[in-house]
Amino acid sequence: MTTDEIQQIIDYAYPKIQMYYGKGELPVPPIELHVDIYARLSGDPEARGEASKSSKAEYDDETNEIYIYYPNIKDEEDLLRSLVHEYTHYRQDHSLFQKYRDMYDYDDPKNKIEAEARKAEEDWHLFSQK
Repeated sequence: MTTDEIQQIIDYAYPKIQMYYGKGELPVPPIELHVDIYARLSGDPEARGEASKSSKAEYDDETNEIYIYYPNIKDEEDLLRSLVHEYTHYRQDHSLFQKYRDMYDYDDPKNKIEAEARKAEEDWHLFSQK
């Protein structure tokens, strides 16, 4: 998908996601598009690493921003699932967010913050333009 296509979907769906789920404790997080997580973190636009091909999106609870790694987004469903997932993290209790991150691996079934975000992804179709 092109960045223009992704941005068009975000512009359409993100306000609907906000209205559906409501606001969290912090201001609604802005969304930034990036080529790669390593490029974003290092400031080097050519940086790549182990997660380069698998990272699609991320909510940073310290900056209160959602990052979309656009080369890894396959289609509208993939993007909407990522947005809903990360917006769910934004709405979660931030003290529990860090606690569960420290205690459990991402895919561990005991990781309730990830389980909740994955379940919310099932709502992706509610925000589709199609």
